[in-house]
Amino acid sequence: MKTFFKAFFTTIILILILALAGVAGYFYFFEDEDADKLDQGGENLQFLMLGVDSLDAKKADNARSDTIMVVNLDGKTGKVNIISIPRDTYTKIKGYKKTKINHSFKFGGSELTLDTVNKLLGTDIKYYVTVDYRFVEDVVNKIGGVEVDVPIDMKYKDPTADPPLTIDIKAGRQNLMGYDAIGFLRFRKGYKNADLGRVKAQQQFMSAILSKMKDPKTLVKAPLLLSSYVSYTENNIPVKKLIKIAAKMRHVTSEDIVTNTLPGAPKYMGGVSYFIPNENKIQVMLLENNFK
Repeated sequence: MKTFFKAFFTTIILILILALAGVAGYFYFFEDEDADKLDQGGENLQFLMLGVDSLDAKKADNARSDTIMVVNLDGKTGKVNIISIPRDTYTKIKGYKKTKINHSFKFGGSELTLDTVNKLLGTDIKYYVTVDYRFVEDVVNKIGGVEVDVPIDMKYKDPTADPPLTIDIKAGRQNLMGYDAIGFLRFRKGYKNADLGRVKAQQQFMSAILSKMKDPKTLVKAPLLLSSYVSYTENNIPVKKLIKIAAKMRHVTSEDIVTNTLPGAPKYMGGVSYFIPNENKIQVMLLENNFK
């Protein structure tokens, strides 16, 4: 499952950058004055990225952030550095005792999670983006689908998921629309070589959507892609700031993304499994990935 989330969120970050770069490109072609404003500078943008099955899920009693990442977009080099924070990370949450870091989303949403992450890492990250998985589904629909070669028949049902998940995709080359694209990414069982097969399928999807996103025909749909960002994320990043940095990173590829996991080790305490962070190694990793 960790491999899925790593690939899935790498895909989301790429889509986010390219969608907003497309908006910037739209300005380049149609609004010269705005284009000049967008092309100034090359500063970094650092933010916390949280993943949820549905933005409405945080209203539920069992709301948790399934995925917690800090992201650094380097406008000068065009590189993306990501540090994944295990959701079982044992840490202090303001107003509460030490517990798993993903509880902070239930206690106080994105704002409290950002505060908790900053205190854990010793950073001063100001922005967050909480992403609904439907963001990918909506973007894929708006660009007319993604062509992939489905390696095997994919059939799976999970009525307990929110929303319920049903995957039913036949093997073979085909154009997947949004719902099936999500199913393709989430499908886990049945590959002959297990995780390697799943990773290969996800990499194929990432490559295909990158190609589609960079197609000039997609450019004219840039404002629609921006609406996906507005509809399926909660964030405190000024749109102009995000578009500006994305304009600098419009040539990004999956090879430009470096992912790491927070240093530490699992440990059982009171019969509960936690992840204990290694503070010294964390500081080294932050420096190596240009976080401040």
